[in-house]
Amino acid sequence: MKIYSIILTFTLILNSCLAQKEELVTKLHQNIYRINNQYFYSEKVHVYLLELEDRLLLFDIPTYTVELQNFLQSFKKPIDAILSHGSCGIEDGTLWQEKIDITVYAHKADESHPWLRMKPDVLFTEIPEFANHIEVIRTPGHSAGAICLLEKNTKSLFTGDTFYGNREGKIIDFTKENQSSYENLEDRIRSSKELLKYDFVNIYPFHHHAILNNGKSELENFLINK
Repeated sequence: MKIYSIILTFTLILNSCLAQKEELVTKLHQNIYRINNQYFYSEKVHVYLLELEDRLLLFDIPTYTVELQNFLQSFKKPIDAILSHGSCGIEDGTLWQEKIDITVYAHKADESHPWLRMKPDVLFTEIPEFANHIEVIRTPGHSAGAICLLEKNTKSLFTGDTFYGNREGKIIDFTKENQSSYENLEDRIRSSKELLKYDFVNIYPFHHHAILNNGKSELENFLINK
């Protein structure tokens, strides 16, 4: 327990230092933002904010801070969040629900996900609709309830952990990763192939790096012989 406590303390200090080096929010496109304060075992991950006409939509849950709360409330719109998969249901989600009455959506298939650490407000089976230019896409594989989010105006696909890019703009080969008990590799490959039916050029993942301007072609190349 003492070693665990030391590691946890070091992780919190490291995350704090890393967070201070980057702006809290980065604007990616008109009305689309990346929130830069979330870490997963010291690895920086990505939470996204889409400003819609009548609401804000978070794709996954950011770490709670007063500064971020003030930023979100500055839009003066109700706030929804949808989880890309169960692992993104962090404990801060409960705090956000209490502080600003955020409504959190998650697919019902992830209701018992071992990493889900909050209670979503809405467990859906029918795909929710948030705006005409937003499409929620079922992509089971990394988890049973995994989803992606397509923003049609900018042709941006937010992929959660369905797949992600490296620094060279290539898809990281997730077939070589260790598979957790809640993952299904065949479904993950199948879901990735289904995404080729959609019109996108930018890939914005939860882990690792974005792929800009040629994301769909990189996915096509990756899936050859898969």
